[in-house]
Amino acid sequence: MWSPALLGALAGALLLPALPGGAGAHASLPGQTHAAASADPAALPAHDTHQGLLIAADPYLTSERSQQRFGKKHPYGAGLLALEVFLRNDTDGPMKIRLDSIELNVKAPGQPRQRLEPLTLEEAAMMIVLPNGPNPKTRRTPIPGLGVTGGKSKEIAKVEDVLRPEMLPGDLIGPHNTVHGFLLFDVDHHFEEVGYATLYVPDVRRFGSGEKLLFFEVDLRAATH
Repeated sequence: MWSPALLGALAGALLLPALPGGAGAHASLPGQTHAAASADPAALPAHDTHQGLLIAADPYLTSERSQQRFGKKHPYGAGLLALEVFLRNDTDGPMKIRLDSIELNVKAPGQPRQRLEPLTLEEAAMMIVLPNGPNPKTRRTPIPGLGVTGGKSKEIAKVEDVLRPEMLPGDLIGPHNTVHGFLLFDVDHHFEEVGYATLYVPDVRRFGSGEKLLFFEVDLRAATH
């Protein structure tokens, strides 16, 4: 059992790693929740649960819903999938997720299998502000130097400010706690392929012991019907 005193010590000693691109400013410490959950994770159609952890995902598949959440310049309009991810820890100890191991695996009929990594905050903001450039043919691959070369425009910085508090926070989930936030994937406007996608979370461990859980696969097909 993790006592309140021990959790307090952890909270005071640990600065959690974050998603690339600055999401760390909103990282959660053990026992904290990113924000009030907008949905009951267990009630979402797309979820996977075992060994005391539930992972659920809610894809934003319409322009209206995306704009309502993010504002006038929003992920859907730039061909990005905004995937709200919920992580619920039902055990008595913290868990740690390696965020850089998460992938969106897409196997649409007649298409080769694709493995998409979450976009960084800077990449997503750049694509939302400049959906057609600098090179629209570099589909689903990071563009070196995004948001760095030539400085950052005020418009891009403004979009980053909107996205930052919405992104999935740090990589620790406190005992009996739920953390949630968004991962953004470049699906190049092919939202019809989301029904053939799976959120793959391969590296979850019990904090302290390092015991690795079995991988999680959240089938998004159920969330598209």
